[in-house]
Amino acid sequence: MSEMAKRVLISVIFIPMLVAALYTGGLALVLMFFLVVVLGSLEFFQMLRGQDIRIAPMWMAVNAALYLALVYIRSLDAVIMWIVFLALLLIKMWRWKHNSNLVSGFAAFWGIFYTGVIPALIVRIGLDYPHEYILLTLILMIWVVDSVAYFVGMSFGRHRDVTPISPRKSIEGFIAGALAPALIVFILSVSGFRIVPLSHLVLIAVAAGIIGQLGDLSESMIKRFCGVKDSSNLIPGHGGILDRVDSILLAGSFLYCALMILENVR
Repeated sequence: MSEMAKRVLISVIFIPMLVAALYTGGLALVLMFFLVVVLGSLEFFQMLRGQDIRIAPMWMAVNAALYLALVYIRSLDAVIMWIVFLALLLIKMWRWKHNSNLVSGFAAFWGIFYTGVIPALIVRIGLDYPHEYILLTLILMIWVVDSVAYFVGMSFGRHRDVTPISPRKSIEGFIAGALAPALIVFILSVSGFRIVPLSHLVLIAVAAGIIGQLGDLSESMIKRFCGVKDSSNLIPGHGGILDRVDSILLAGSFLYCALMILENVR
């Protein structure tokens, strides 16, 4: 089976499941991102092993517990994060190794935040706005951005090597991806068709068009450091789970923060 056939088959199987979980929300959404947390943290820690940065497997369990705590215990966010940081600090102090402890400690905290805290923030959007389908709209918009940026970049990309993290990406593709959501928002506002409030739709456009593309670059930075092409080979034709959700992670967490600011300034 060709790589394209594998990509299409996986998409046909998993995209309806993803859309259903986003549309249904509630426990289905929590469980779907719980799987992302478990698999994502496993991929992250395995990638780091290629650079001889070893993180104890227990931190994957801590990561999963942290995710659930941040989803369901809203009033103790700072306390929960501080406890995790303190635990990591004490372990590194107790088991001090001059050449590796600080690096592995920073890497562990990065991984916990990237694959545990951020997914919890994204799930909060679905739980806090169950009838506006903001999260579903964001992910649909990200898919549009990815497609537009890819095809424009491949067809018209002339200015590449903008960043050493991902030399093949072009300015033309990035700009096209950033403008695509703005065009969609304009068409929806002119036509009067509103799937979500206009203020939320504008935030979604910024999140998907700009922040989502930065999310793709952020995961490329991790992979380049670890010397790997994909985060894993978990999904045939697609790479790993982090390869599939990199844009969603940064865009979704940005959107959650933006929505919280918007609610507080009203």
